[in-house]
Amino acid sequence: MGCKTDVLIHIQGTAFHLHKDPLISRSTYLRRKLTEKSELTLSPPLNITAETFALVVDFCYGTHLLVTPFNVASLLVAADLLGMTEAKGEDDSNLKQMTENYFQKFIAVNGRYAAIVFKSCLALLPEAETTSFLVSRCVEVMNLTEDGKGLDSYFDDVISLRADDFKIVAESMHQRFEYQDLLYRIVDFYLEEHNGKITEEQKTQICNSIDCNKLSPQLLLHAVQNPRMPLRFVVRAMLVEQLNTRHSILSAANHQYYSCRHRPTNSNNEDDDNKNVTLGEILQRDATKRETAQLKAAMDATSSRIQTLEKQLLCMKKLLQESDHENVIERSGGGCRDVLESGRSASFHYGSGRKIERAYNGAPASASFRFSSGPEERALGCSSSENSGIKKNIGQRLIKGLKCALQQKMALITRK
Repeated sequence: MGCKTDVLIHIQGTAFHLHKDPLISRSTYLRRKLTEKSELTLSPPLNITAETFALVVDFCYGTHLLVTPFNVASLLVAADLLGMTEAKGEDDSNLKQMTENYFQKFIAVNGRYAAIVFKSCLALLPEAETTSFLVSRCVEVMNLTEDGKGLDSYFDDVISLRADDFKIVAESMHQRFEYQDLLYRIVDFYLEEHNGKITEEQKTQICNSIDCNKLSPQLLLHAVQNPRMPLRFVVRAMLVEQLNTRHSILSAANHQYYSCRHRPTNSNNEDDDNKNVTLGEILQRDATKRETAQLKAAMDATSSRIQTLEKQLLCMKKLLQESDHENVIERSGGGCRDVLESGRSASFHYGSGRKIERAYNGAPASASFRFSSGPEERALGCSSSENSGIKKNIGQRLIKGLKCALQQKMALITRK
């Protein structure tokens, strides 16, 4: 161009000696940053590689840019991060518009191309999803063009995502997908592969992206019985199932009510109706009545079981709080000796019936926790570290017991 370079930009250890004017004419981000200084480090913090920035520079200098399925994701992300949304004239297009048009024309209609873009997006998370929703859009294309079967081969790529990145993708898919069956399948697969590697709170945050009201009846029942799902999600799915059951009962009752109400009362018409009723209609009516009764019984059992579980959970929480209070007294009063001198013994019993009982004995004895599961039984001391492990064990067994009880309860609905 016959002009000396006047700006220096660093990208992941690579230095670019460039001209200021072509850059600020295309990028609003560079226009702000290069106003008062001539040297700038873009990456980090921006998620842009030196290879991608070289293509961006070519575009700024007016070179023809070749967009392919292998670079469209990185260019789209760079265009969003650098604010390349301005054109020089009516016949000109900015980098954001050019790459977005390419995506719509070639990627959005081709599952094979979408799979290539999907893989390239994984290294660009979370920006690839927060700026352009690239991952969720590619998943949507692959699901539509391959009838959902093409996704299974790419689930292995999903496993490599960190929990925070996967949560962002799941939330975006929740906003884009009208029905959530696909999202549930992906989340279930991720939780299965990351079992024991992520916390219960992370599981809950990921599952919050699933709308139980949009799940099909089959997957809703599967979610209730799925041991990988967190307890909070299982309860939410169970309540939606109960609500759907209630709606079915009300719909059947209303249909029967209006049918009887609009039936002619003329005796001759009644005789004609009775004559026209077939055996199949009679059997169908009886079957509907039996199904309605079974659904109502299942709904009542569900409601009763939920109330019982809530009471047990509150009782457990109270006992753990009292145990924490006793630990504070032990640390401030000299350890376990003060508990021994209190003249009573506190013990917890965890039985095969999945219930926790606490008993106070008058004889001075050491405080102990006893877990019994059938013939096996073990006693623990009263040190703070052991009590901490005991409370953790209690919580884990309680959650496991609650899930087992919920699954047994949902068997009633399965038999409908």
